[in-house]
Amino acid sequence: MHLLLNKTAIEIVDPAADITLLQWLRESQHLTATKEGCAVGDCGACTVIVGELEHGEAVYRSVNACIALLASLDGCHVITLDVLQDSNLHPVQRAMVECHSSQCGFCSPGFVMSLVVWWLNTPANQLTTPEAFAQHRHGVELALSGNLCRCTGYLPILLAADRLAPMDRTMDPLFNQMGGYDHCLAHLKSIASQSQSHDRDARAQAYMAPSSLEELALAYEAFPQTRLVAGSTDLALGITHGLQSIERLIDVTGVKELQSIEQRDHHIYIGAGVRLSEVEAFCQALLPAMSDLLGRFASRQVRNRATLVGNIANSSPIADIPPLLLVMGAKLILQCGLNQRTIPLSEFNLGYKKTALKSGEFIHSVILPLPLSSQQVSVEKVSKRAEDDISATCVAMSITLTHGAITQINIACGGMAAIPKMANETQSQLLGQPLTQELVAQVPLWLARDYQPIDDIRASAAYRQQVTANLIQGFLKEAM
Repeated sequence: MHLLLNKTAIEIVDPAADITLLQWLRESQHLTATKEGCAVGDCGACTVIVGELEHGEAVYRSVNACIALLASLDGCHVITLDVLQDSNLHPVQRAMVECHSSQCGFCSPGFVMSLVVWWLNTPANQLTTPEAFAQHRHGVELALSGNLCRCTGYLPILLAADRLAPMDRTMDPLFNQMGGYDHCLAHLKSIASQSQSHDRDARAQAYMAPSSLEELALAYEAFPQTRLVAGSTDLALGITHGLQSIERLIDVTGVKELQSIEQRDHHIYIGAGVRLSEVEAFCQALLPAMSDLLGRFASRQVRNRATLVGNIANSSPIADIPPLLLVMGAKLILQCGLNQRTIPLSEFNLGYKKTALKSGEFIHSVILPLPLSSQQVSVEKVSKRAEDDISATCVAMSITLTHGAITQINIACGGMAAIPKMANETQSQLLGQPLTQELVAQVPLWLARDYQPIDDIRASAAYRQQVTANLIQGFLKEAM
């Protein structure tokens, strides 16, 4: 594999499937500015910037190095804080010094990198004055949602971001340290062409990265016990915390056919390689409930790597996205070898961590129906933190009213059972009824027949039952 590390092109021969970018940076390259904090992608201390070629240009995103697998960065530009360790401070560093935004310094490198990439990706005309910047404070908060401060407090860090408003970013010092943007782009194109020229699907490789759907299907059919990987935001936890060794992985993200997201015939088609950050942006106008939900899904760094299909395939009872997909009537295109079949998402989860996938079969894409003009869609996630936290319960609902009566209703919850599950009893009791306060008051009784949640570290069963009923009743009252 080939990558550009800061300003140096590097070739790595058959990297181990289970080595993380953070481990490689610190132990092999001796670049220690990137810190290990939680090793699960929660704290952001390990944030680096990763550039990829898209339509001939370099697109840079923040990424958690602790859960990004090294081999997945073939053909990428990895930028670490080490390139900014210079007597001339980057404007972000200078602002953090002036605002006393760093104390212990353990998480500060991650904050610097998240702010640098946010600044880099924000149009300069949106940061010309402090007044204009005030409208974009939420963008800063989203950019920092995956960075946890252990001692300083967030206000000085946000004040440091405010100081970036009037500065000229046309020639970012980040690229000046590496020979300029055009120089980096030329290097990136060069290593990308090198990566594409060799046999990425060689059977001897520990990390297989097929570039076509046919290669992927045949590789997985030949090695059905091999784990598939996309963003590795969940799989890597088994490596970093579970201390698992993984001999071979098959990466789906290089398959062109799985990287598309498009609207056709009032449906959104989402490939298995599409990142959550791409889904978040694409659905902003078409399905705002999805974008709002993803705004609270993990962090920006995680959404820049994780995929929607990965969230489904992981088959977690607390996965945030399946409840919304269930109420929209989503379907999955599954593929085994060169053969495909389509099933409703409601038939995919068979039990805790059990799915309808057959040996050698994988999820090709998701078909997501868009709401009709008369259909109201709501989703709410309950967790201890607003962002970057796991749900106690996630409730989604779609409803259509005709002359005050419920003519269509779907309700689904995550965290309430062994799988994300529809509230079938509650739905059947509500369907066809006039929507009245008296009807809404009976929801807790019906919901108790649908779910028997458990007590765990995130919430008690009683809390889950009560808050889920409250949310559904709130949705119904709002629909009135």
